[in-house]
Amino acid sequence: MSPQDKTAAAARLRRALLAFQTAQNHLLGAERRLKGLPRAEVDAFWNGLGRRLEGNMRATAAEAVAAFGRFSAAGLVADAADRHLVTQAQRHLAENA
Repeated sequence: MSPQDKTAAAARLRRALLAFQTAQNHLLGAERRLKGLPRAEVDAFWNGLGRRLEGNMRATAAEAVAAFGRFSAAGLVADAADRHLVTQAQRHLAENA
């Protein structure tokens, strides 16, 4: 694999992990804001914006896992923090399949 391919794989992984972290933060923030609200409001949220947040979480998790596969195939090694995020993405996909 060429140095340009390795650079591209590293950049893709970096972008994917940032997007996944952002999606995690949005979903977690939404869950925190919903605490204590009436059940009807919580249900309305999950039927609208919440569904989109969950879809975005699935999409970013899938991209993180795919980007990591390409990154690894390039012979590159992720640091512990990145590997932890990839594991979270894999777990999210497995739990929500």
